[in-house]
Amino acid sequence: MSQHPAHSQNHRHPDEPRPEEIARALKGAEYPMGKEKLVALAKSNGADGEVIAVLNKISERNFDSADAVLREATRAE
Repeated sequence: MSQHPAHSQNHRHPDEPRPEEIARALKGAEYPMGKEKLVALAKSNGADGEVIAVLNKISERNFDSADAVLREATRAE
């Protein structure tokens, strides 16, 4: 079964934040960091609602790097 086009690697839904927007929202993160602190950091960095919504969808665990957060976030979108 094929993926919906908005969920494939090369096609994202227009309302979904780009990975660089998520990375910018996480600037200054000190890993490991849990979901709750990542969301709070993104808010303090002025992240928009789409970025916050995606971060709220990631799993409740500690992340050891921005790359780990981005991988999880792209699956959560």
